Amino acid sequence: MLTSNYLIPKNLKQFTSLHFFIFILIATILIFNFLDIIIFQYSRTFPDTIFWFFKNIIDPLSDILDPLHIILVSLVIILFNYNLKKTLKNPAKLNLMEQKSGLKKKKIFDTFDYYSLVSMHFFWSLAIAGIAGNLLKYIVGVARPKYFFFEGFERIDFFNILHKANSFPSGHTQAAFTLAILVMIYFKKYHFYILCLAILMGLSRIFMTMHFPSDIFFGAYLGAIVPILLYQNIFYKKIKLYKKSSV
Repeated sequence: MLTSNYLIPKNLKQFTSLHFFIFILIATILIFNFLDIIIFQYSRTFPDTIFWFFKNIIDPLSDILDPLHIILVSLVIILFNYNLKKTLKNPAKLNLMEQKSGLKKKKIFDTFDYYSLVSMHFFWSLAIAGIAGNLLKYIVGVARPKYFFFEGFERIDFFNILHKANSFPSGHTQAAFTLAILVMIYFKKYHFYILCLAILMGLSRIFMTMHFPSDIFFGAYLGAIVPILLYQNIFYKKIKLYKKSSV
């Protein structure tokens, strides 16, 4: 069963502070200027089995967990619940639902509202983080490794309209961490494994020659901060209303 008892705003406040954002920004700049190329070139020395692992095991997960797929599933749940609630305005159908489920009217409607709210959190988190990431790619215009090393692109080309060449931040890493944080908010178990999977999905982008470490680092922050901010400022207060009914 989904729960929101675990991660509450007090636990998340440190990640949404201005001081933490400044730390992330400074760390990103330092990684970009002093570590990006060194770490990327060092990654080329790893054995082929590491590249095989990331290419054939981790990277395909990015396609399965594509944010567009999750957004569509969230929309389907929201629309399904909305239409079902409209249907249950019919007393006969509501009575049948109560008999089949063994639940009272309020519990039935609270359950639909709760899962619609969670789906909205997933939808808006993935959509906002994705839009923000793509805007940053266009504004900053950091070249992907293959364009920088093999095609003579500058490391930074502000407002570069060639989107496929832009690297910062990593969209795959952003999506992985957005989804990881969302799952961690609503499920108590397996946080360590979920976080490890998100990290591996981020690291795979380096081994796939698609990103530098600073792209991964800031992409992870962007992906995590959006669902946390939405949860802290919008969804937590609403979801808390359903805790008493043990939805």
